[in-house]
Amino acid sequence: MELAPEYATTIIDPLDSVEQAVIGEQLPYERDDAGELHMSAPGAWRDHQIWFAWRPELEAIHICSSLDLKTPPNRFREVCELVSRLNEKLWFGHFDVWAEDGGILYRHAIPLPHGESLSPGQAAALIQAAREAGDRFYPAFQYLVWGGKSVEEAAQAAMFETAGEA
Repeated sequence: MELAPEYATTIIDPLDSVEQAVIGEQLPYERDDAGELHMSAPGAWRDHQIWFAWRPELEAIHICSSLDLKTPPNRFREVCELVSRLNEKLWFGHFDVWAEDGGILYRHAIPLPHGESLSPGQAAALIQAAREAGDRFYPAFQYLVWGGKSVEEAAQAAMFETAGEA
């Protein structure tokens, strides 16, 4: 499918759009030759370490954000159950627990078939979604992993939303 000229994008590499969004937010970042962009963004509980990877063979861009939490082996099953509960509340992306090291991260991918590109606005929205998910659900993982709370207690704490600011 060919796009009409008024809808054609001028940015070919999706990481160019990500870079524009990051520069617009004045956030520190590094871009490598392997098709990845690494950035840091301030958050409510800690800085978000976010990286984007462009995979042309898959025609997809992938975003990951580490929560900088490792799951103790004796809590792995409970963390996976919490991930399942929290993922029900996300509109964009999902949380994963890596079996090899117990790392907890937020992930999302967008297919960009047939040379379609990502706009800087879309890139900014991906970054914002990762930051919001991390800020909203980081305490639940902390309660479970380090606070000794149950899955139910951690999930309920994460579902509590305040209106406005104090």
